[in-house]
Amino acid sequence: MLEISDDEFVAVRDLIRDRFGIWYDDQKRFLLLSRLSTRLAKRGVETYRSYVQFLRYDPKREEEWNDLASVLSNNETYFFRERAQLKALAGSILDEFRARSSRLRLWSAACSSGEEPYSLAITLIETGKIADSMFSIRATDISPRALDLADKAFYRALSFRATEPAMIQRWFRSEGDGFVVDDRVKRLVSFGRLNLLDEPSVAAEGPFDAIFCRNVLIYFDKPTQKRVVESFAKALRPGGYLFLGHAESLFHLTDLYEPVVGPDSIVYRLRTAVPA
Repeated sequence: MLEISDDEFVAVRDLIRDRFGIWYDDQKRFLLLSRLSTRLAKRGVETYRSYVQFLRYDPKREEEWNDLASVLSNNETYFFRERAQLKALAGSILDEFRARSSRLRLWSAACSSGEEPYSLAITLIETGKIADSMFSIRATDISPRALDLADKAFYRALSFRATEPAMIQRWFRSEGDGFVVDDRVKRLVSFGRLNLLDEPSVAAEGPFDAIFCRNVLIYFDKPTQKRVVESFAKALRPGGYLFLGHAESLFHLTDLYEPVVGPDSIVYRLRTAVPA
């Protein structure tokens, strides 16, 4: 693996944080270098100092940033992950939404290869409480490669490790060595590319009744976490919900949300409208 000086490591790490929010501390130095090594070889760059210059000034830098978005993203996911939150959505939270609005909008931020937004669509359909025409799901990610997979909606066995066979039979059709999402479910989800640090674009996506951004904040440093969740607040309707991963918390991060504790999960409700 190509050697990197401390100054070069800090420079490339900070560029990535500023662009994507992903934070590599000193303990993740080897991980970052292992992910970047193929990109330097692909570009024919011989030093990290030259690579930093390339990312800053080269006319083809945007192409490289697009490729980096896929290389650096952690796309570990599967259908019906953190099922307790899906149960909460299908229960009292959905009842609350239906009491105050005729149409429901959800956002799967950092949707990766699409298992989460399709799980949300299936969960809502199976409640029998809301017609397909009365809700929609927006799904975004920073990785073009992940979005391509999500749009194809083709999945193999590993994506179904928390899915009952009967659920697969109802909502997927067999194709080759995997399964394709049913067209009824696909129609409820729209995909697009978005960087969560692009605050005007985040606000423009709204308003949403709920945002799912699970197992993403753990890759950000504290200032970036605060920036992102406060940006989400501007994309939520008053009283809207933010769903985070079980290892993530808003404690000591922002007071814009209040925790809602259920039997098996914690979600966060926006307290009030966010001042402009």
